[in-house]
Amino acid sequence: MKIPVLDKLFSKYVRLLSGGYCKRCGKYVGHNNLAAAHFFGRIRHTVRWDKRNIVALCNPCHYWLDVNPIAKSNFMYEVLSREDIGELSRIANMTTKDYPIDKEALAKDFREKIKLLD
Repeated sequence: MKIPVLDKLFSKYVRLLSGGYCKRCGKYVGHNNLAAAHFFGRIRHTVRWDKRNIVALCNPCHYWLDVNPIAKSNFMYEVLSREDIGELSRIANMTTKDYPIDKEALAKDFREKIKLLD
C-alpha cells in the first residue's frame, strides 16, 4: 500500500512531537518505533490530519486500543477535552465539500514543523 506524502509527513510530525514516548503507557521506544494512531479513522478526511485526532503509541498500545473500542473511547477522554472531542466529532461527520482541506498548505506546515523538531 502506497502511503501519501501528506500522511507520511503528518505521521513523522506526530511521532517527533512525542519525543519517542508512547502516549498511553509512557514507555520510551524512540520516535521511529511509534505508530501514529487516529481516534477517528483516516477515512474521515476532514480530521485525518488534525493534531487533536492523533496520538503516538507503541505498537502494543496501538493494537490494544484498536481491538478494544471502549478502552479507546475512554483513552480519548483521558487525553482530550470534551470540547475537543465534540468538535472533532462534528468535523469528522462533515464532507470535504463542507469542510475543505488545503493539503498543500498542510504539507508545507508539517515540513516546517518537522525541520524545527528534527
